[in-house]
This record gives sequence, C-alpha cells and structure tokens, in this order.
Amino acid sequence: MSNPIVDTQPEENVKEVVQKGYDTIAPAYLAWSAPRPTTTRMEYLDRLLTYLPQGARILELGCGAGVPCTQNILKHEKEFHVTGVDISQGQLDLAKEHLEPKERLDLVRSDMMALEVSPGTYDAVLAFYSIFHLPRHEQGKMIAKMASWLKTGGVVLFNLGTGEGDKFIDDWMGAKMFSSGLGVDGNREALEGLKGILEIEESVEVEMVGRFEERFHWVWGVKKV
Repeated sequence: MSNPIVDTQPEENVKEVVQKGYDTIAPAYLAWSAPRPTTTRMEYLDRLLTYLPQGARILELGCGAGVPCTQNILKHEKEFHVTGVDISQGQLDLAKEHLEPKERLDLVRSDMMALEVSPGTYDAVLAFYSIFHLPRHEQGKMIAKMASWLKTGGVVLFNLGTGEGDKFIDDWMGAKMFSSGLGVDGNREALEGLKGILEIEESVEVEMVGRFEERFHWVWGVKKV
C-alpha cells in the first residue's frame, strides 16, 4: 500500500484529521498493532512498572485501545490506577471493551493539549507514539505540561519522531493521517529547558514497525523537584 505525502493542510484541520483518522481505522489498527508491540516500548514499560510504587497513578496520553500496554499496566500486581486519554472516541470504545479492572481505569476523550491537571497529580505520565500527532509548536509545550503533572520522583516516558517537518499521508491503513516532528536536535532543544526539574535519559532507537525499520527518539525523565 503506497503512502503518498501531500502538502501540509491548514493547522486548524490537523487534529480533526487525527481524530477522524483513528476513529475510521480503530478496529483495523488494533488488529494490526496489538500482536506486534515494539521491543523498545515493552522494555521501557517493564522498567517503569518495576520503578513505580504500589498503587501508583499513571496518566497515558494517546492510550488508543490499550492493547497490550495499558492491559499490562492494569494487570500488574502493584494495582496501578490508569487514566487513559485519547482524541479518538473509536479508540476509547475499544479500550472500554478490552481493559480491566474498570475500578482502576478512567478513560477521557480529549486533545491532550486541552487537559487540565493539577500539578503533582501523577506518579507517571506516558505518551507512546502520540506526541508526534501534535503540531510542532505544541510538542515542547506538551512535554513541559507532562513534567508539571508529576509528583517528585515521578517519571515521564514518551517517544518523539526523528524527522523534521509536517507530514500528511493520504492513505494510512485506510484513512488520512497527520504527524509532525522537530527533528532530533529540535527535540533535544525542547528538553533542554526541563533539565532543571527532570533527570533525563534519551536515545534514538531503531524499531521494527511491522515489516519496516523506523527511528524514534525515546525519553525517560525523573522529576527532581
């Protein structure tokens, strides 16, 4: 299936494209993605679940259907509480079907940038393969928000794209989709202002996404103050 890149459309359409795209492909995307989580993501997730205390509160931005990562969090013996956020109602409807136990799960439909969260609320804030669906100028702001929502000692864990610029794909699994990136140097510049409050580890990893190799910029940050 070809994925022609077309010229960037007006910014006001970007989030509507992402929302409608994931609403359209939600079942197909679940069927494709659930059996093939990347090794990198699962290794980071295992590290996080080992690090966090019993009953930790976790915010996941762009949770999708939650299979298998959110499932693994909720099934863990430490009995974590998860708030999953997604812009796509179609994805959240699938999450309601697949995620248990419900008493430790809250699902919220929202643009992640529009969330209002009190500082110091969460033990971890996660964003797997989701921040790059935001416009470039929002990505650094989103990361700063995530850091502000952490308790001292809490963890931000997310990945970013490594390419620079905006990209629209006309047919991504059957729907139009948008992604954007600052490039690795731009990502690092966005992180620079947070080094006073986060102890940051970051690396660019090559991952198998389906049959293809792709590069993602992974960040693990622990809040110091």
